[in-house]
Amino acid sequence: MGGQQSASIYVHVPFCRSMCWYCGCHTSVTKRDEPIAIYAAGLRTEAYLVAEVAGQRQPISHIHFGGGITTVMTPETFADLVGSLRYSFAVLPDAEIAVEIDPRMLSEPMAETLGYCGVNRASLGVQSFDPVVQRAINHLQSFGQTATSVDRLRRAGVGRINFDLFYGLPQQTVASCLDTVAKCLELHPDRISAFGYAHIPAFKKHQRKIDEFNLPDSVERYLQFETIAEALIDAGYARVGIDHFALPHESLARAKQEGRLKRNFQGYTDDCVTPSLVSAPAPSGACSKGSS
Repeated sequence: MGGQQSASIYVHVPFCRSMCWYCGCHTSVTKRDEPIAIYAAGLRTEAYLVAEVAGQRQPISHIHFGGGITTVMTPETFADLVGSLRYSFAVLPDAEIAVEIDPRMLSEPMAETLGYCGVNRASLGVQSFDPVVQRAINHLQSFGQTATSVDRLRRAGVGRINFDLFYGLPQQTVASCLDTVAKCLELHPDRISAFGYAHIPAFKKHQRKIDEFNLPDSVERYLQFETIAEALIDAGYARVGIDHFALPHESLARAKQEGRLKRNFQGYTDDCVTPSLVSAPAPSGACSKGSS
């Protein structure tokens, strides 16, 4: 490929089965598979058209699937989409292929398909394990569901696991943040992100279902984040950038130590790639959470 610089691809899948009230993503709720399949067909066509305009098979070092929920697709639809990307672009043998996952919706067949398609990193939305907070944001997810998803992914060969946490959620406290971190550590994720909830009901109307009276103030939000950060650092995670934490062996932690840390559309990265080839709308600020 003549030393051509590699690029990254972000693929947005804007569908969910139910709406979480804290969500700031570009997504919509559907109970049917047909709209998802039609959208995926459009993505396959777009990949071909972008490759055709480029005039050559662009080498790709990162692919990141976000949403919405990537695994809202059927295993067959996801496999077809990955196949189209590999056909249209020269996905490098050591490329990082990352998928954002709702642990409540990861079936065994889908986990196996992720491994078969070469996915090697998964970011699982945890937010909070506090049932009071979960009810306040309409996102009920047990620790057992999360643990089962982690086990399925690792058995399928998806060995690099990220957890996404939130602070500043309604009914959230410093104590509940600490409890969530403690539960996360039992599952030994490689990276953990801690994002601040952005309450923007004028922009995201479903957030009006959240009682603003139950939101922590700025001081409490600060204490929650610093408590999460301190607990993770005490557990051996390195602080990377503003809101990411990684175990010392992880590429992000090494990149920070070596001065190679970069920030791109999908989050922090350990190498410098050309601007991303973006398929579909980018997620809004409250959900632009990646760590490729």
